[in-house]
Amino acid sequence: MALVENKTMGARAVFAVALLLFSVFGMGGCSGEVTVDQKFVNLFVELRIVEMTYGKEAPMTRLVRQELLKEAGYTREQFFAKTDEILNDERQWVPFQKAVNARIDSLLALPAEKANAPEIKPSRKLQTQMPAHKGGVK
Repeated sequence: MALVENKTMGARAVFAVALLLFSVFGMGGCSGEVTVDQKFVNLFVELRIVEMTYGKEAPMTRLVRQELLKEAGYTREQFFAKTDEILNDERQWVPFQKAVNARIDSLLALPAEKANAPEIKPSRKLQTQMPAHKGGVK
């Protein structure tokens, strides 16, 4: 059983690497694009983030993965069947890859927006310290 799981995990690792390679090199457009299930895209990205955060084989990864799949309404088998379907169908693969890229970009943009946000300075009317004549800092 463990050998079967290792082979399955190896196939998934190949899928993840292929996804990253296609993301880096940005595949061209596709005529007659299919609609992408954004819920599945979000789940896929979240699961990859969990694996990168906790490690692929960590117990915490397994627990979080189970919870994410449950919240999204997928069993583990359904999730893997859907990823295999997308991987094996070029018409689905390219739009899916684009949607994953867009989702990752949106997540990466959040910290960048915070870093570039203007600093909010306290109003002159607000006293952050007690005035010196009332026993505050001199």
